[in-house]
Amino acid sequence: MRPAMKIVLPFVVLALAAYGAFSLWKSRPQTVRQTPPEKTWMVESVRAKLIDVQPDLRLFGEVVAGRKVELRPLVAGQIVKVGENFREGGVVAKGELLIAIDPFDYQADIDERLAQRAEARARLRQIRAEYEGEKALLLHDKAQVAIRRRDVERRQKLRGSGASSVKTLDDARLALSQNEQRLTDRERSIEIWKSKLDQQNSAIVRLEIALRRARHDLGRTRLLAPFDGFVLNVEAEFGKRLGVGDRVARLIDANRLEVRFHIGNAQFARLGSDFAGRVAGIYWDGATRPLEAVLKRAGGEIETASGGVSMYAVLRGVGADSRLRPGAFVRVELPGPRYNGVFRLPDSALHDGDTVYIIVDNRLVPRKTRIVTWLGSDILVQGGLKAGDDVLITRLPEVGPGVLVSTP
Repeated sequence: MRPAMKIVLPFVVLALAAYGAFSLWKSRPQTVRQTPPEKTWMVESVRAKLIDVQPDLRLFGEVVAGRKVELRPLVAGQIVKVGENFREGGVVAKGELLIAIDPFDYQADIDERLAQRAEARARLRQIRAEYEGEKALLLHDKAQVAIRRRDVERRQKLRGSGASSVKTLDDARLALSQNEQRLTDRERSIEIWKSKLDQQNSAIVRLEIALRRARHDLGRTRLLAPFDGFVLNVEAEFGKRLGVGDRVARLIDANRLEVRFHIGNAQFARLGSDFAGRVAGIYWDGATRPLEAVLKRAGGEIETASGGVSMYAVLRGVGADSRLRPGAFVRVELPGPRYNGVFRLPDSALHDGDTVYIIVDNRLVPRKTRIVTWLGSDILVQGGLKAGDDVLITRLPEVGPGVLVSTP
């Protein structure tokens, strides 16, 4: 009996344990599977508006001199006078005296040329008198030759009739020959005096030229301002001796100040070929009211280092009384090209370079579009939108079609 119990007892225990485990499993609490609620993203949007716009290009530039010259004397000499405004930073008016060089030598040269001209004119009158006298004597010589020729002809007739001797005929022929020789000498003398007359006229012309040159050099002893301007780099002072071409100062034209600014390749291309004549606003020294500058020209080449080109605009209404000077740093607002039928959006509305999302029934719907240009942190786009669309401008980590969103 006991051996049988030892065999059966373990199986009974195992059966009871299995039953208990099964009872526990059957009585376990049942869990109900539930679908999590869909997440709603709080976002911001803007209403799409179809507009025509001509945005300004905001750039920075520098005031430069549109015309500047180096002042150099064209005659040599000692400085005997200096203009009141001829100093570093001085403002001079057109025609104002800058420096005066000692005119003594140049005035003396004029006086000498005047004396030479007077002497040459007197010599001319003498030559002309000789010339006119020779011409008058030529008439007498011709008359003498005519008389001698008739005398020879008469004696030849008399010789034929035997009324005249051979010696008388020969004497008449000799006298004719002498008068013809005198006529030839007279004609040659007239040509010589005529040549002297021409030479003396040429000499007087040369003296007149030398006199004009001397007077011109005398005028050059006074160095005058060629235009209204600002004086800088002064290198001359009272008493200094100057040579021809020595630099005395530089002068900047106060009425020809320009603004030079740099513009990128893409912006330059959008300006078009008819950019000349456009008016830009120039802001300097915190001024709220801009100066005007007219766009005139572009630089001669594209700058490879910066990838753009320099532009030049001439300032309006700026003169010698202005505080503006070359080297001033300014802000430039230049009207850009006009865009018609575009939408202006924050750049945060753009996804993947060509996609924006509109909100329809609180769901995101993608729209393909095309970027026309960038305006700072905004973009101008065309296509894919219509006026009144709510465009998503919030950046979402899970942006995509059908995403549930909510706007304030």
